[in-house]
Amino acid sequence: MMDWIASLPLGWAILFFWALGTARATVTYSLGRGIAAGAEHTSLRRYMAGPVYLRAMRFIDRWGPWAIPFCFLTVGLQTAVIGTAGITRMRWRRFIPAMLLGTLIWGLIYGTVGMAVVWAVLTAALASPVALIALVLALAGVVILVLWRTGGLARLRASRAQRRAREHGAPACGQEDTISDAGR
Repeated sequence: MMDWIASLPLGWAILFFWALGTARATVTYSLGRGIAAGAEHTSLRRYMAGPVYLRAMRFIDRWGPWAIPFCFLTVGLQTAVIGTAGITRMRWRRFIPAMLLGTLIWGLIYGTVGMAVVWAVLTAALASPVALIALVLALAGVVILVLWRTGGLARLRASRAQRRAREHGAPACGQEDTISDAGR
């Protein structure tokens, strides 16, 4: 199989991996939606109408379009992220473009250099303590930059304050835990 893929012209190899990723992501998302639909007919429906699940739905619907393309850059998280998007019924109009972008990125990576670059970076990082520290600091810097630019740190502090207010019996700053299921 690998010889067959290696013998393909570059464009066909990228197209092959893009189509493979698209099919896999669509099936995983659809299975997640099917699981959620089936669970609504069981005793789990009370949890699916609860505040935690509804908050998760809002979170995935808002941030899922960013998480889906990035999950294709990871190993081992793709199925979990895409399945969660399906289970929480992320809207199709948000899922499709994010999935197509992610699978295109995945197809480009696997169709060109594949995992060779990833393994080379990890091997170099593990061989040198200085390179490992540099890699960890670079990744931490990216996470901090993203949180800072998106206001994630402020939201995290606000959600902690809301949690404390709820624990002490105060209402949660007028936030409702309902979400429209229109378009899902």
